[in-house]
Amino acid sequence: MIHFQHPKILWLLLLIPVCVGAWIWLQYRNKKRLEEFADRGMFGRLIPDASRWRPATKFGLIMLGAAFLIIALANPQEGSKMVKGERLGSDVAICLDISNSMMAEDIQPNRLERSKRTVANLLNALGSDRISLVVFAGSSYVQMPLTSDYSAVKLFLDQIDCSLISAQGTAIGDAIDKAMETFGYGDPDREWVKNQGRAIVVISDGENFEDDAEAAARKASAEGVRVCTIGMGLTEGTPIPEYRGGQRVGYKRDNSGNTVTTHLDEATLTAIAHAGKGIYVRANNINSGIQDIVKLIEGLEKDSFGETLFSEYESRYQYPLVAALLCLIAELLIFERRNKKFNLEKMMKASHTLPILLLLIMLPLTTTAQNSEARKETRKGNREYKAKHFDRAEVDYRRALHYDSTAYRAHYNLGNSLYRQKKYEEAAQHYSSALEHPNLDKKSRSRILHNRGNSNLKAGLQKENRAEGMQQFQQAVNDYQEALKLNPKNDDTRYNLSYAKKLLQQAQQQQQQNGGGGDNQQQQDKNDKNKDGNKGQDKQQDQQNQQNQQNQDQQQKQKQDRQQQKQQQQRQDQKKQDAERLLEAVKNNEKNTMKENAKKLEVAPAGRIEKDW
Repeated sequence: MIHFQHPKILWLLLLIPVCVGAWIWLQYRNKKRLEEFADRGMFGRLIPDASRWRPATKFGLIMLGAAFLIIALANPQEGSKMVKGERLGSDVAICLDISNSMMAEDIQPNRLERSKRTVANLLNALGSDRISLVVFAGSSYVQMPLTSDYSAVKLFLDQIDCSLISAQGTAIGDAIDKAMETFGYGDPDREWVKNQGRAIVVISDGENFEDDAEAAARKASAEGVRVCTIGMGLTEGTPIPEYRGGQRVGYKRDNSGNTVTTHLDEATLTAIAHAGKGIYVRANNINSGIQDIVKLIEGLEKDSFGETLFSEYESRYQYPLVAALLCLIAELLIFERRNKKFNLEKMMKASHTLPILLLLIMLPLTTTAQNSEARKETRKGNREYKAKHFDRAEVDYRRALHYDSTAYRAHYNLGNSLYRQKKYEEAAQHYSSALEHPNLDKKSRSRILHNRGNSNLKAGLQKENRAEGMQQFQQAVNDYQEALKLNPKNDDTRYNLSYAKKLLQQAQQQQQQNGGGGDNQQQQDKNDKNKDGNKGQDKQQDQQNQQNQQNQDQQQKQKQDRQQQKQQQQRQDQKKQDAERLLEAVKNNEKNTMKENAKKLEVAPAGRIEKDW
C-alpha cells in the first residue's frame, strides 16, 4: 500500500489542470489572431516549419514532469512494518480553569469550551509526551494522572464543566502545586529528580483571587519546570451568564445586585509565565495560539518512557523523480518547429548518439536499483537475524554491502551478526565502518561505540592470558568512555566500562609479572637443579590462576544478569503502576462520581472572599 510522508504537498497537483486550461486558452487566442491576417488554408504556406503536435507534446511533457516532481516531494512510501523503538518524551501538566467566569461568551462558544478545544489541539500536536490534567476553581484536584493514553485524556476532557468544583473562585497557585504533585514532587514514595523535561500549561482568564500564583510558578521554575499560560477571553469585559436546567436565566450578580463583569487579566498571566520562565499566549476566536507553546515543549529534554511500536516505511521517491527527469530531457530534445539541419531521426541513426542517450537515461536508474537491492538484502538479513540464523544473516548483509558499501546499517547489522557468532575482531571492524557515516546522531553513535567496546572486550577475553588482550581491553575502555560522553544515562555502558578497566588493570599486572619472571627464570636455569619440577609447579599455578579468573568472570556475568533482571523488573513494575493509575482514573469516568470525588478533595481556604467567579 502506498503511503505519502507529506500528503499536503499533493494539493499542488491541482495546479496542473489550471495550467493546462490556461495553455489551451492561449493557443486558441493566438489562432484567432492569425485568422485576422490570413485564411486558415494559407497557414501552411506562411509558416512552413510550424508543427501542430510538437508544442502540445512539449507542454504535455513539462506538465507530466511537474506532476512527477510533486509526487516525489510528497515522498511515496510502502512496505509498512512495525518495529520496536524507544519512546522519548516530556511530562506536561495541563491546568484548566473551570470557575464560573469561564462561562463568559466573549469568545465563542464560551471560554470553557474554547479551552477544551485548545487542550484537544495541544494533544494532537504533541507526540509521545505524557500528559496529566488538573482542573481548578477556588480549589483544585487531579482529574487525570500522568499518562500516554491521549484517548483517555480526551474522554475525561469531555466530562468537564464548571459544576465539578463547588468551591468557586480562582486559585492558580494551588493548581500549579497540584500539577507538580503529578510529576512526583513531594511524594515520599517517589524519588524526585530535577531536570529540564517538564512543563505546566495553565489555561485561564487570569482573574486570580485566592493565592500567590507567581510564587508557585517561581517555586516550580526552581525545580526545572517551565510554566506557560494561555489567556482565554477579551480584555474589554463581558457578563457571566447563569443557567438553570440548561436554560439561561440571566447574568451573575454580586452581593450588591450589580451585574458581574469578567475581564481577561493579561498582566497576571504574563507575570506567572515570567516567574515560571515560560511564555504567555492569548487565545481568540480565530487562533488558540498554541504553536509557540508546542515549540517550547518540543525543545525540552526528553526522557525514555520504554519501548513502543512504530510504523516503518521504505521511501520510493526515486521512481517519480527519475520519471520527471526523463520527461524534462525528452522535452529538451523536441523542438517546436521542424528543423532540417537538426533532425531527431537522423541523430538516432548515428552510431554514437544512441549509446550516449541510453547511458544518460540508465545511469540514475542503475544507482536507484543498486540502493534498492541493498535495502532488500538488508531486510532479508534482518529477518534471518530475528530468527537467530546469524550465519545466514551475515551472508545477506555482505550482499547488501556489495551493492552499497557505504550503507552504515548493513555494516552495523553485519557487526551484530558476527558478534553473535563470536567473531569479535571482525565485528569491531564493521562497527568502525558504521561509525564513518557522517549523518549519525548522538544516540546511534553511542550505541555503535558501545557494541564495538563489547567486541573488543570479548576479543581480549579470547586470548590465552590477560596480558595478550591488553590492547583490546584498552580499546574497549576508550569506546565505552566515548559512548558515555554521547549518552551519559546508559547504565549498561557505565557498568561495562568499570569491568573493562578491571580487566585492563589485571592485564597490566600480569604483563609486569611476566616481564620480571623472565630474569628469575634465567637465574633459576643456572642455579636450580630441580628445574623440571619447578616448571610443573608453575604450570599448575597458571592453571589455578586461570580457574580463578574464570570464576571471577562467571561471577561478573551473574552480577550483570541480576542487574539486568532487576532493571527489567523495575520497568515492569513501573508499567504496572501506570496501568493501575489509568484503571483507577477510568473507574471514575462517570460525571457524578467525579463531582463527589472533587467535593471530597476540596479544602476551602481560610477567610474565603466574596468573589466566587
